[in-house]
Amino acid sequence: MKRILILLFAAISLSVGATVVTYTADDVTIFPNPERGFTDELGGETRLSDSHNHVVKDEADWFFDDASRANQTLVMLMYYLYNYKTKPLSTAILQGFNEDMQILRDHGYKCVLRFAYDWDSKNDADTNYVHQHINQLKPYLLANADVIYVLETGFVGQWGEWYYSSHFGNETQQLNAKRRKVVEWMLDACPSNRFLLVRYPMIKAQYLGDTTPLSSAQAFSNDVRARIGHHNDAFLNEWGNDGTYVGWDEELDDSPEVRQYIADETLYVPNGGETNVEGSSLASVVAAYDTTMAELSRYHWSFCGAEYSEDVTNRWRNNGTFAEMQRRLGYRYQLVSATLPETAKTGEQATIQIDIRNTGCAPLYNERHAYIVLRNQQSTFRIQLATDPRRWLPNGTVTTINEQIDLPSDMPAGTYQLYLHLPDASATLADDPRYAIRFANTDVWDAATGMNSLNASVVLQEGTSDLQEVETSLDTQAYDLLGRPVNGHYHGIVIQNRQKRIQ
Repeated sequence: MKRILILLFAAISLSVGATVVTYTADDVTIFPNPERGFTDELGGETRLSDSHNHVVKDEADWFFDDASRANQTLVMLMYYLYNYKTKPLSTAILQGFNEDMQILRDHGYKCVLRFAYDWDSKNDADTNYVHQHINQLKPYLLANADVIYVLETGFVGQWGEWYYSSHFGNETQQLNAKRRKVVEWMLDACPSNRFLLVRYPMIKAQYLGDTTPLSSAQAFSNDVRARIGHHNDAFLNEWGNDGTYVGWDEELDDSPEVRQYIADETLYVPNGGETNVEGSSLASVVAAYDTTMAELSRYHWSFCGAEYSEDVTNRWRNNGTFAEMQRRLGYRYQLVSATLPETAKTGEQATIQIDIRNTGCAPLYNERHAYIVLRNQQSTFRIQLATDPRRWLPNGTVTTINEQIDLPSDMPAGTYQLYLHLPDASATLADDPRYAIRFANTDVWDAATGMNSLNASVVLQEGTSDLQEVETSLDTQAYDLLGRPVNGHYHGIVIQNRQKRIQ
């Protein structure tokens, strides 16, 4: 009878027991988190020149002027290239941009970034200079992608808002041939790990040639459809937010179909902007204030101007909406519960389960990884999870992480505290706790490390595999499960040593 030798690798369960932890949500505290929230604007009425080549550097005190900025991590940067409409950008301008980006790093900020030519006229540059300027900026955008949250298409028209324009067709959202080229050039210049935002949904639809919203399967890929997001600089205004939601056939000023398109798309691409409702128009949009949070939630806003228009933002401050927006713009993650191992073995696997609720208006958009961290006074070990935080959906959705993590074989035995860590994906910012994500719970945030405590510990024991235990014998004998040698015949399930090694 042919001997059948079966190598049994018993299912390894690191957790002899499990700890179940429930967490207390913090629905009140306002605190900063990266890549979300209110923005103030720098550069709003500055026409850059070789002698005045900065937007941020000349406003260094801005970061400390207003206590409200303690909860901000984004700034809207406007680079007005008025003096370069008919010539290349100078080395001074490009160097000034680089220096501004370094100041953002120094202060723990990122930017919503736009380039334009003027703020009080529609006189932009012609296509040749626009193309040249974008090509000049391309390596600088790539080098500073870590502190760019999103890049707005800009360049066309007054304020770079793609409406009034001298060279690209005036007062139109239509994507004519010249405007199409600008989108194409900006997509090429935009770092591949950042989104390019367009002012009107019509621009994206016409560029792609269809009105099909981005799907979950297409999201977060290099597909052009997955790289173009949206911004709305007329939030709450009449006429479909000043043409933002004009119908695909332009028959409707405010199209339900276009609104649904934005609602679907912005689960996977960013959306934000500002209001432009001023005093003379307030009476006609009073009802809109009652739907502010519903609008932000439906269209998944992650950032919004804190200043313009003050007629709106002051009203938000007076009725409590502003504070609610501070909490809910973008993502706001909360730990709900976790099931974690009490004991584990090095070199083996442990099962973890964590429930996370996102009470924010939007998901996370730029790539970021989640890590389980095991830490004691002597050592820190970080293990990347398979979950993608960009898919932790908003508006109260609970996402369950259920994974087996591989514990390094070189970990010393001992007791380790467990943490959840979401650092910035960029190597330049990964170790800066100001760029890590804080969860909205009581008694979890460690500001010094940027980690969230899971309020649990695991006792780590030195692992010994079943294969190693069998190899105490020096021959190639097969053994049954009771440790008795198998001589010539198969007796149930056996373990054979030395003949195979599991890598």
